[in-house]
Amino acid sequence: MNFIDLLLKLSPALEKGKALSNADTWSNVVNAKLAIVTILGFALAIAKTFGYEVPVSDDQIVQLGGALASVGGTFVLYFRFATNTNRGIERK
Repeated sequence: MNFIDLLLKLSPALEKGKALSNADTWSNVVNAKLAIVTILGFALAIAKTFGYEVPVSDDQIVQLGGALASVGGTFVLYFRFATNTNRGIERK
């Protein structure tokens, strides 16, 4: 399966009135992912604040945060629309 096939299989869930099967499970997965990323970011900030030596530089933290925000944000947006039948793209 190539990337285009994957996109075509994921797109019907974005139509208004449709949703992924097991929508509650997918919604919980997204919420858990957001919680884990938030906790890890907070723990890293607290560790640096209290003087613990973290083996990454500030620039690497910013780059990692940007990557997580862009990729993670894309998945969160997709799953927010794909797990709710009230949201989505209306087909004409």
